[in-house]
Amino acid sequence: MTEVDKSVYDKLIEYQDILMDKFKLEELMDGLPKVIASKNEILSRLKKAYLSKHKQYKKLEENLLTYDKKFGELKLEQADLEEKRKVTKTQKEFEVIDKSIRDKKEREEELHTQMEQDREVINDLRSAINDYEIDMKRQEEDIAREQERINAELAKVKKSMEELEAKEREVVEVIDEDFRAKFEKIVRNKEGRGIVALTCGYCTGCHLVLPQEFINKVRSNDKIYFCPNCSRTLYFKEDDVAGGENIFSAFGNADDDDDFFNAED
Repeated sequence: MTEVDKSVYDKLIEYQDILMDKFKLEELMDGLPKVIASKNEILSRLKKAYLSKHKQYKKLEENLLTYDKKFGELKLEQADLEEKRKVTKTQKEFEVIDKSIRDKKEREEELHTQMEQDREVINDLRSAINDYEIDMKRQEEDIAREQERINAELAKVKKSMEELEAKEREVVEVIDEDFRAKFEKIVRNKEGRGIVALTCGYCTGCHLVLPQEFINKVRSNDKIYFCPNCSRTLYFKEDDVAGGENIFSAFGNADDDDDFFNAED
Protein backbone atom coordinates (compact mmCIF):
# COMPACT_ATOMS: atom_id res chain seq x y z
CA MET A 1 0.00 0.00 0.00
CA THR A 2 1.43 3.37 -1.03
CA GLU A 3 1.54 6.14 1.55
CA VAL A 4 1.21 9.75 0.57
CA ASP A 5 3.97 12.18 1.50
CA LYS A 6 3.47 13.33 5.08
CA SER A 7 4.30 16.93 4.10
CA VAL A 8 0.85 17.18 2.49
CA TYR A 9 -0.70 17.41 5.93
CA ASP A 10 1.66 20.20 6.94
CA LYS A 11 0.67 22.01 3.76
CA LEU A 12 -3.01 21.58 4.61
CA ILE A 13 -2.42 23.10 8.05
CA GLU A 14 -0.57 26.00 6.46
CA TYR A 15 -3.27 26.37 3.81
CA GLN A 16 -5.92 26.40 6.51
CA ASP A 17 -4.16 29.31 8.27
CA ILE A 18 -3.87 31.17 4.98
CA LEU A 19 -7.56 30.66 4.26
CA MET A 20 -8.57 31.99 7.67
CA ASP A 21 -6.45 35.10 7.16
CA LYS A 22 -8.01 35.56 3.71
CA PHE A 23 -11.54 35.19 5.08
CA LYS A 24 -10.82 37.84 7.71
CA LEU A 25 -9.45 40.20 5.08
CA GLU A 26 -12.44 39.59 2.82
CA GLU A 27 -14.79 40.33 5.71
CA LEU A 28 -12.86 43.52 6.44
CA MET A 29 -12.98 44.56 2.79
CA ASP A 30 -16.75 44.00 2.75
CA GLY A 31 -17.29 45.84 6.02
CA LEU A 32 -15.24 48.99 5.39
CA PRO A 33 -17.48 50.43 2.62
CA LYS A 34 -20.52 49.88 4.87
CA VAL A 35 -19.17 52.51 7.26
CA ILE A 36 -19.28 55.09 4.48
CA ALA A 37 -22.68 53.87 3.33
CA SER A 38 -24.06 54.50 6.82
CA LYS A 39 -22.60 57.99 6.96
CA ASN A 40 -23.90 58.76 3.45
CA GLU A 41 -27.35 57.66 4.57
CA ILE A 42 -27.20 60.16 7.43
CA LEU A 43 -26.09 62.88 5.00
CA SER A 44 -28.92 61.97 2.64
CA ARG A 45 -31.46 62.37 5.44
CA LEU A 46 -29.96 65.72 6.40
CA LYS A 47 -30.18 66.95 2.81
CA LYS A 48 -33.77 65.77 2.50
CA ALA A 49 -34.77 67.59 5.68
CA TYR A 50 -32.81 70.66 4.58
CA LEU A 51 -34.56 70.79 1.21
CA SER A 52 -37.95 70.43 2.88
CA LYS A 53 -37.22 73.31 5.25
CA HIS A 54 -35.79 75.40 2.42
CA LYS A 55 -38.86 74.81 0.28
CA GLN A 56 -41.12 75.86 3.14
CA TYR A 57 -38.96 78.91 3.75
CA LYS A 58 -39.19 80.02 0.11
CA LYS A 59 -42.94 79.52 0.10
CA LEU A 60 -43.39 81.76 3.14
CA GLU A 61 -41.14 84.41 1.61
CA GLU A 62 -43.41 84.38 -1.45
CA ASN A 63 -46.39 84.75 0.86
CA LEU A 64 -44.85 87.88 2.41
CA LEU A 65 -44.46 89.40 -1.03
CA THR A 66 -48.07 88.56 -1.76
CA TYR A 67 -49.12 90.16 1.54
CA ASP A 68 -47.20 93.33 0.69
CA LYS A 69 -48.92 93.52 -2.64
CA LYS A 70 -52.30 92.94 -1.01
CA PHE A 71 -51.57 95.63 1.57
CA GLY A 72 -50.89 98.10 -1.21
CA GLU A 73 -54.16 97.20 -2.92
CA LEU A 74 -56.13 97.57 0.34
CA LYS A 75 -54.57 100.97 0.99
CA LEU A 76 -55.55 102.19 -2.44
CA GLU A 77 -59.06 100.79 -2.06
CA GLN A 78 -59.44 102.46 1.35
CA ALA A 79 -58.20 105.77 -0.01
CA ASP A 80 -60.69 105.54 -2.85
CA LEU A 81 -63.51 104.74 -0.42
CA GLU A 82 -62.49 107.64 1.83
CA GLU A 83 -62.82 110.01 -1.11
CA LYS A 84 -66.20 108.61 -2.01
CA ARG A 85 -67.41 108.90 1.57
CA LYS A 86 -66.59 112.60 1.54
CA VAL A 87 -68.94 113.25 -1.34
CA THR A 88 -71.82 110.96 -0.35
CA LYS A 89 -75.26 112.61 -0.45
CA THR A 90 -77.32 110.09 1.47
CA GLN A 91 -76.97 108.39 4.81
CA LYS A 92 -77.45 104.99 3.22
CA GLU A 93 -74.55 105.54 0.82
CA PHE A 94 -72.40 106.75 3.68
CA GLU A 95 -73.16 103.64 5.74
CA VAL A 96 -72.39 101.31 2.84
CA ILE A 97 -69.06 102.99 2.14
CA ASP A 98 -68.22 103.19 5.83
CA LYS A 99 -68.82 99.44 6.20
CA SER A 100 -66.60 98.74 3.21
CA ILE A 101 -63.82 100.78 4.79
CA ARG A 102 -64.16 98.85 8.07
CA ASP A 103 -64.06 95.56 6.16
CA LYS A 104 -60.86 96.64 4.39
CA LYS A 105 -59.27 97.56 7.71
CA GLU A 106 -60.27 94.23 9.26
CA ARG A 107 -58.78 92.44 6.28
CA GLU A 108 -55.65 94.53 6.68
CA GLU A 109 -55.38 93.50 10.35
CA GLU A 110 -55.85 89.85 9.43
CA LEU A 111 -53.08 90.11 6.88
CA HIS A 112 -50.85 91.83 9.40
CA THR A 113 -51.44 89.03 11.94
CA GLN A 114 -50.73 86.42 9.28
CA MET A 115 -47.57 88.23 8.23
CA GLU A 116 -46.28 88.31 11.82
CA GLN A 117 -46.94 84.62 12.24
CA ASP A 118 -45.21 83.81 8.96
CA ARG A 119 -42.24 85.98 9.93
CA GLU A 120 -41.83 84.02 13.16
CA VAL A 121 -41.94 80.75 11.23
CA ILE A 122 -39.46 82.15 8.71
CA ASN A 123 -37.06 83.09 11.50
CA ASP A 124 -37.32 79.60 12.96
CA LEU A 125 -36.81 78.07 9.53
CA ARG A 126 -33.83 80.29 8.84
CA SER A 127 -32.23 79.10 12.08
CA ALA A 128 -33.05 75.46 11.28
CA ILE A 129 -31.69 75.80 7.75
CA ASN A 130 -28.47 77.28 9.10
CA ASP A 131 -28.14 74.37 11.54
CA TYR A 132 -28.72 71.86 8.72
CA GLU A 133 -26.08 73.56 6.59
CA ILE A 134 -23.57 73.30 9.44
CA ASP A 135 -24.50 69.65 10.08
CA MET A 136 -24.24 68.76 6.38
CA LYS A 137 -20.85 70.41 6.08
CA ARG A 138 -19.59 68.54 9.14
CA GLN A 139 -20.99 65.27 7.83
CA GLU A 140 -19.40 65.80 4.42
CA GLU A 141 -16.05 66.55 6.06
CA ASP A 142 -16.43 63.47 8.26
CA ILE A 143 -17.21 61.34 5.21
CA ALA A 144 -14.19 62.71 3.38
CA ARG A 145 -11.92 61.90 6.33
CA GLU A 146 -13.47 58.45 6.73
CA GLN A 147 -13.15 57.74 3.03
CA GLU A 148 -9.49 58.70 3.15
CA ARG A 149 -8.97 56.38 6.13
CA ILE A 150 -10.85 53.55 4.43
CA ASN A 151 -8.89 53.98 1.22
CA ALA A 152 -5.65 53.70 3.18
CA GLU A 153 -6.99 50.69 5.06
CA LEU A 154 -8.16 49.03 1.86
CA ALA A 155 -4.75 49.57 0.30
CA LYS A 156 -3.16 47.76 3.25
CA VAL A 157 -5.74 44.98 3.06
CA LYS A 158 -5.19 44.52 -0.68
CA LYS A 159 -1.44 44.36 -0.15
CA SER A 160 -1.90 41.77 2.59
CA MET A 161 -4.26 39.84 0.34
CA GLU A 162 -1.72 39.83 -2.50
CA GLU A 163 0.94 38.51 -0.11
CA LEU A 164 -1.42 35.79 1.13
CA GLU A 165 -2.35 34.79 -2.41
CA ALA A 166 1.32 34.54 -3.37
CA LYS A 167 1.93 32.37 -0.32
CA GLU A 168 -1.18 30.35 -1.15
CA ARG A 169 0.06 29.60 -4.66
CA GLU A 170 3.21 28.06 -3.21
CA VAL A 171 1.32 25.98 -0.64
CA VAL A 172 -1.39 24.54 -2.89
CA GLU A 173 1.05 23.14 -5.43
CA VAL A 174 1.00 19.80 -3.60
CA ILE A 175 -2.76 19.80 -2.96
CA ASP A 176 -5.19 18.36 -5.47
CA GLU A 177 -7.32 21.11 -7.07
CA ASP A 178 -10.66 19.34 -6.56
CA PHE A 179 -9.88 18.60 -2.94
CA ARG A 180 -8.71 22.18 -2.45
CA ALA A 181 -12.18 23.55 -3.24
CA LYS A 182 -13.82 21.09 -0.85
CA PHE A 183 -11.26 21.83 1.86
CA GLU A 184 -11.83 25.57 1.53
CA LYS A 185 -15.56 25.00 1.99
CA ILE A 186 -14.95 22.98 5.13
CA VAL A 187 -12.62 25.63 6.60
CA ARG A 188 -15.19 28.35 5.92
CA ASN A 189 -18.10 26.36 7.37
CA LYS A 190 -16.22 24.98 10.37
CA GLU A 191 -14.96 28.26 11.83
CA GLY A 192 -11.44 27.86 10.50
CA ARG A 193 -10.88 24.24 11.50
CA GLY A 194 -10.95 22.18 8.34
CA ILE A 195 -8.40 19.61 9.42
CA VAL A 196 -8.08 18.14 12.90
CA ALA A 197 -6.34 15.32 14.71
CA LEU A 198 -7.83 11.93 15.44
CA THR A 199 -6.33 11.10 18.81
CA CYS A 200 -7.32 9.16 21.93
CA GLY A 201 -10.03 7.55 19.83
CA TYR A 202 -12.05 10.65 18.95
CA CYS A 203 -12.23 13.53 16.43
CA THR A 204 -10.80 16.64 18.06
CA GLY A 205 -13.06 18.78 15.90
CA CYS A 206 -16.46 17.53 17.07
CA HIS A 207 -15.31 15.13 19.85
CA LEU A 208 -17.10 12.16 18.31
CA VAL A 209 -15.68 8.83 19.55
CA LEU A 210 -14.87 6.80 16.45
CA PRO A 211 -14.84 3.01 15.89
CA GLN A 212 -11.48 1.28 16.13
CA GLU A 213 -11.81 -0.01 12.57
CA PHE A 214 -12.16 3.56 11.26
CA ILE A 215 -9.27 4.74 13.46
CA ASN A 216 -7.08 2.02 11.94
CA LYS A 217 -8.01 3.22 8.45
CA VAL A 218 -7.00 6.77 9.26
CA ARG A 219 -3.81 5.50 10.85
CA SER A 220 -2.97 3.43 7.77
CA ASN A 221 -2.38 6.64 5.84
CA ASP A 222 -3.51 5.07 2.58
CA LYS A 223 -5.74 8.00 1.65
CA ILE A 224 -7.40 11.02 3.17
CA TYR A 225 -10.29 10.43 5.55
CA PHE A 226 -13.04 12.69 6.89
CA CYS A 227 -14.93 12.66 10.16
CA PRO A 228 -18.30 10.99 9.53
CA ASN A 229 -19.94 13.51 11.89
CA CYS A 230 -18.43 16.93 11.15
CA SER A 231 -16.81 16.19 7.74
CA ARG A 232 -13.49 17.69 8.79
CA THR A 233 -10.34 16.24 7.30
CA LEU A 234 -8.68 13.88 9.77
CA TYR A 235 -5.06 12.96 10.44
CA PHE A 236 -3.89 10.41 12.96
CA LYS A 237 -1.98 11.54 16.01
CA GLU A 238 -0.52 9.10 18.48
CA ASP A 239 -2.18 9.28 21.90
CA ASP A 240 -0.27 11.44 24.34
CA VAL A 241 -0.36 8.53 26.76
CA ALA A 242 1.76 6.56 24.32
CA GLY A 243 4.31 9.32 24.45
CA GLY A 244 4.16 9.97 20.74
CA GLU A 245 3.98 13.16 18.73
CA ASN A 246 4.08 11.37 15.38
CA ILE A 247 1.71 13.46 13.28
CA PHE A 248 1.23 12.51 9.66
CA SER A 249 -1.38 12.83 6.96
CA ALA A 250 -2.69 10.90 4.01
CA PHE A 251 -3.69 12.47 0.75
CA GLY A 252 -5.11 9.92 -1.64
CA ASN A 253 -8.38 9.46 -3.46
CA ALA A 254 -10.53 12.11 -1.73
CA ASP A 255 -13.43 11.46 -4.10
CA ASP A 256 -14.22 8.22 -2.25
CA ASP A 257 -15.51 10.33 0.65
CA ASP A 258 -17.77 12.70 -1.30
CA ASP A 259 -20.74 11.62 0.80
CA PHE A 260 -19.29 13.35 3.82
CA PHE A 261 -18.95 16.61 1.89
CA ASN A 262 -22.39 16.27 0.38
CA ALA A 263 -23.82 16.04 3.86
CA GLU A 264 -22.52 19.56 4.45
CA ASP A 265 -24.00 21.03 1.25
